[in-house]
Amino acid sequence: MDDTTPEMAERMREMFRQKSPTERVKMGFSMLKMSKHLITRFILENNPNILEVDLRKELFLKFYSDDYSLAEQQKILAHLEHCT
Repeated sequence: MDDTTPEMAERMREMFRQKSPTERVKMGFSMLKMSKHLITRFILENNPNILEVDLRKELFLKFYSDDYSLAEQQKILAHLEHCT
């Protein structure tokens, strides 16, 4: 769904083009940090007693499940099981 007018989208692109590469990277990290915070809150609201290891697994799946095959996901989840 895209409810942004073409004119406004172009204004936003122009604003981003005017930022330095460092500023754009900082913005990206800030957005990632915020999304991780929001997803963590969502998971905790639905499962307040979740173990830390299970929270890490859920975060991995929310962020990266589309990037890995099921076999790869299982390997990564098994590795997360043993990370502290």
